[in-house]
Amino acid sequence: MIKTNKMFLTASAMILSVSAQAFTLKGVVVDNSTKEPLIGATVQVGGTTTGVITDIDGRFEIKDIKGKTCTLIVQYVSYKTQEIVVEKGQKDDLVIALAPDNQQLDEVTVVAKKNLENERSLMMERQKSSVAIENIGAKEMSTKGISNVEEGVKKITGVSVASAGQIIVRGLGDRYSTTTLNGLPIASPNPDHKLIPLDLFPSSTVKNITVSKVYEANSFADYSGAHIDIGTKEQTGEDFFSLSFNTGGKFNTLGKDTYQMDRDGTLFKTPSLDNKLRDMSLVDFEEYAGKNQLFNTSFDVSRSKSLPEFGGNVGFGKNFDINGNTLSLLASMGVSNEQQTMLDASVRTLEATGTTLNDFSYDSYSSELKIAGLGSLGYSFRKQDQLNYTFFYARNAIDNYMLREGYDYEDHNLIGSNNVTHVYTLQNHQLGGKHFFGDKWSMNWSGSYSKTSSDEPDRRQIMFIREGSEINLFKLNRQETMRYFGVLDEKEWVGNLSGDYKFGNQNKLQAGFTYKDKTRDYSSTRFYYNLNKLNPVIGGEEDIYTPSGFLNQEAIESGLVSISRSQQPKDSYTAGNKIYAGYILADIYPVEALLVNVGVRYESSKQWVNYAEDGGKLQRRDLNSNDLFPAMNLRYQLDKRNSFRFSFSRTVTRPSFIEMAPFLYQESYGSAQIRGNADLKNGYNYNLDLRYEFFGENGDMFSATAYYKHLEDPIEQIQQLSGGATIHSFQNANNGMAAGLEVEFRKELIRDLRLGANASFMYTDVKLPEGGAYTNTQRALQGASPYLVNADITYTPRLDDVKQLSAALVYNLQGPRIQSVGISGLGDVKQQPVHTMNFVGSFKFNEKVSLKLQINDLLNQPVIFKQEVPSTGEKVEVERFKRGSSFEIGVTYNL
Repeated sequence: MIKTNKMFLTASAMILSVSAQAFTLKGVVVDNSTKEPLIGATVQVGGTTTGVITDIDGRFEIKDIKGKTCTLIVQYVSYKTQEIVVEKGQKDDLVIALAPDNQQLDEVTVVAKKNLENERSLMMERQKSSVAIENIGAKEMSTKGISNVEEGVKKITGVSVASAGQIIVRGLGDRYSTTTLNGLPIASPNPDHKLIPLDLFPSSTVKNITVSKVYEANSFADYSGAHIDIGTKEQTGEDFFSLSFNTGGKFNTLGKDTYQMDRDGTLFKTPSLDNKLRDMSLVDFEEYAGKNQLFNTSFDVSRSKSLPEFGGNVGFGKNFDINGNTLSLLASMGVSNEQQTMLDASVRTLEATGTTLNDFSYDSYSSELKIAGLGSLGYSFRKQDQLNYTFFYARNAIDNYMLREGYDYEDHNLIGSNNVTHVYTLQNHQLGGKHFFGDKWSMNWSGSYSKTSSDEPDRRQIMFIREGSEINLFKLNRQETMRYFGVLDEKEWVGNLSGDYKFGNQNKLQAGFTYKDKTRDYSSTRFYYNLNKLNPVIGGEEDIYTPSGFLNQEAIESGLVSISRSQQPKDSYTAGNKIYAGYILADIYPVEALLVNVGVRYESSKQWVNYAEDGGKLQRRDLNSNDLFPAMNLRYQLDKRNSFRFSFSRTVTRPSFIEMAPFLYQESYGSAQIRGNADLKNGYNYNLDLRYEFFGENGDMFSATAYYKHLEDPIEQIQQLSGGATIHSFQNANNGMAAGLEVEFRKELIRDLRLGANASFMYTDVKLPEGGAYTNTQRALQGASPYLVNADITYTPRLDDVKQLSAALVYNLQGPRIQSVGISGLGDVKQQPVHTMNFVGSFKFNEKVSLKLQINDLLNQPVIFKQEVPSTGEKVEVERFKRGSSFEIGVTYNL
């Protein structure tokens, strides 16, 4: 018994001795230059499995540390790992400052001086945001093989991309959303779309994409779908220099035959029309055209083998110390090309009985060149002031050759050889500053100038007809063989000034003023070839590719061919929009768990279009309005992990320039004819959102959102018949609605293996006004899918301190949607569900070299469109094409 007691006392003493040696450490992890807290950093006791993650304020606490000293290992994505030795008895909280580690150009960060590229920090930013947001950062984009912003927004809940890059959010089309670059509006070069093409922004220049589907008073009020903000990169850490290179191609294109119509130079050059051909009188033109060569290109088509696609990126960043202040510079530039072949595609049009009117098959061959450059200059001084200048340039040039053959509604067996070149360019300059005056006051100012252009230089078409065993030129109305030149330029100035006042522990009051001035110029010129006197002998299909044997300057000068110019007043217009806005906004905590974000915005909008009627008479259309837009966003935190959000707002939908001007407009030959409506008025939207959010450990999260939108006087596209042709126009409908449910989750299944998914279920309805030729007067919104699903599984093990493997399988499902509205007794044309799956893998060998492999569209499914024929009850396929799977291999080298 005595021995037992001695043993018990000895053991107790040992336990007490060990317990006495254990200690607790508290501290905060921050950025070493900006002193911003780093949310989600890992703090681990070396040699043990004990560790914690920093909270929303960057703070941590580790208990029961054994021994008299320990080594803390502090890690954070895109920052250099730091090891520090801490002794027992440390009384003050530790302040651990990490330095950014710019390892790859594609992961070089640029924020308003927080590191908001990696998934963990963006998740914490999302959790503490005053309004409900969703985001995706550069790190996640790289892991999932996302090459541009358009691909990135498709991964956001409730967002899909329709034809021609049109963004659909919660079933609402392009007109209901807005795009900003670093928080400032940016002009669009597309005459038919409000949003700038998002594939202009490669991921190598993007820090993150933030999508807000609720409204806050410090933003322009012209959205009900989403506010998509693209954050570009800037230098925040140590000096770096990085190079990357990739190659690949599409399996149905690489090494196969490709065709290209005669081109004036390469895609690095934008062809242009000699101004004198536009400026001279019609009489002078006809005389000049009979004696002089007008164009630098022919209608000839060359054949070659498709080469691999190539891309490259170079970037550097450097910090300069100027008398204790910091000047930061970042620059990057990337160039890439793509090639796409689509064979045996088909398209047809029907009449009300289901009989085929036009039925064509086609082969399409396209090549694309993308150039993007980013420059960022930041200056921090007095530890309270920041100045930033950002320059962004992008140019996408696409050249597409198409060979079509089929039957038109008069049963002509036609062959069409046509080429379209489209060049989009963007230049954007931004200058801004942030200034702090003590602990309570701060001021932000910013301004931007954007210049965008959309050039369609030298669109060409030549038509042939099969007549028995012969192939001849098709010369029905002297407009089958033609050229088209179109130019659209848009400029936008934006200025913003705001001030913040903090009071209490967390409350904030903000007021600001914003000015926006946007102008647009559009003009087009067409040239038609009169071939009535030209009757060449076309030996076979190969001669279709070399029409210069008979359609040449000699034939023009001899009088066998004549060229006419079509350049009417209605083929050009100018337009503009000025908005003066002021707002007041408050973040108030009535109780600690409840955040009330409430504000109101006043906007004075003056919109105008100068145009010409069909007869040439000049007209002007003005649409002016003065509106108040209230917004309220509530967040109630049940605890640190669970919260509810509620939002209410009123927003506006303004008609585009084209929609409000009643002249017959056709962007290009063969495209839809559009006539605006002078009686259009603004539509107004009333938006309700309710969201539940759960944020767990290791990046786990779950959210569920229910929303409802009432659309007052929504602007809808209608179809009218004029002389047998369909003309698209616009009209305010009586009302409409959109409602739905969105679910998202992310879960770490086991260490380094993560599963993520989101799904949207939508119901939309609009009652169309009288006067259209459409079949259904009540239908879903055009472009809206009733369901959308995204899912991905990623595996990212770290093999040692440097080597890391990353693999991701990414899936997307887009439900059926209305591609075009049915008219004259025919049902709507609907795109059938589309499933896609991509694989992305990468391996980091050391601090300098990493390798990447990506395979896109593993399922390789065709895109199919069907149209319902009410008279027979059938659904008839009217269009089909297949893009094909592709692969990419890339390597990155860092100095």
